[in-house]
Amino acid sequence: DQDAAAIDSLCYNAPYYLPFQAAGNDRNDPVPSAGMTFRYLLNGIWFAKSYNPATDPLADNWDQGGYDTIIPVAGAKNIITVGSLRDAVSGGLRNLAAGTMTDHSSWGPTDDGRIKPDIVANGDGVYSAAGNSTTTYAVMSGTSMACGNASGSALLILDFWRSLVDNFMPRASTLKALIIHSADDLGRPGPDYAFGWGLMNVRAAADLVRRQHDLPHEVSIVEDKLENPASTRRYQFTWNKTGPIRATLCWTDPPGLATNGLDVTTPALVNDLDLRLVGPDGTTNLPFILDS
Repeated sequence: DQDAAAIDSLCYNAPYYLPFQAAGNDRNDPVPSAGMTFRYLLNGIWFAKSYNPATDPLADNWDQGGYDTIIPVAGAKNIITVGSLRDAVSGGLRNLAAGTMTDHSSWGPTDDGRIKPDIVANGDGVYSAAGNSTTTYAVMSGTSMACGNASGSALLILDFWRSLVDNFMPRASTLKALIIHSADDLGRPGPDYAFGWGLMNVRAAADLVRRQHDLPHEVSIVEDKLENPASTRRYQFTWNKTGPIRATLCWTDPPGLATNGLDVTTPALVNDLDLRLVGPDGTTNLPFILDS
C-alpha cells in the first residue's frame, strides 16, 4: 500500500537504514455470532454495529487457511518483516523443536508472491517494558514482541561487527542478507510463507562476520552494486563438501507502485536480480521459487 511504498522510498534514499516491522497478529481472529455487537476502526474513528455474516468481514483465516494475512505495511520490500514463534529454548539451551509457530502470527505471501515474513523470532510470553509507567514490566505476546527481539539482536550483530572493523557500517541490504542467510530453517524445508527464511540465529550471524574478518579470501560476505540492467557480477569460491552450499542475494529496491485492490499480483520489484550457482562442470543451479 502507500505506507509500504513510502517506507521503501525512505530506505532507498537511506541505504544504511533497515527498519524492522511486525508481521501482524491476524491469522486466527474469529468473528462474532450473528447479531452480536462488534466495534471496528475506520479512518481513525471507532464504530459499533450488529454483526451480519453476509456483509461483514469474515474470520482471519477465511481465504487461505491463515496464509495471506500479513498486514499491508509489512509487505514493504526493504525492511525485515518479523513473525512470532514460541521460544526455541529447552532447559536453558537452544532447541529448535521447541520453536513452534504461535497461533496469532500473520503469514504471507504478499499478493505478488514475495516471501513474508522474512524471519521469525520469539514473541510468545516475552518479558518487556510496559507503558503503564517508567518502571513497569509485563509479559506480552505478539509479533511486536518478536520484532523488538529481532531488531535488538540486529544491533548486537552490528556492535560485534564494528568491534572487529573500526567504524564499519554494512549496508542495510548486507545486514538483511546476513540475518536471513544465517537463520535456522523451520517449517517446510527451505523458505516458506509461514516462517520465512527461519528463526533468527545471532550466534550464526556473528560467526559468519568473524569468518569474513579472519578469512577474507574466502569471500563470505560481499558488498557490490550493478551499474546497469545488463550487468553481472561473478564470485568464485571453493566448497569443501562438508555441508550444503547456501548463497543469499539481497538488495535495496526502488519503491514500486502502491496498489489498493484485493489480490493484485503485479510484481512490486523494480530491479529483479537473479542468482545462479555454476559448478565446475558447468551445471547451473537456480534458487528456490515458491508457488504463491
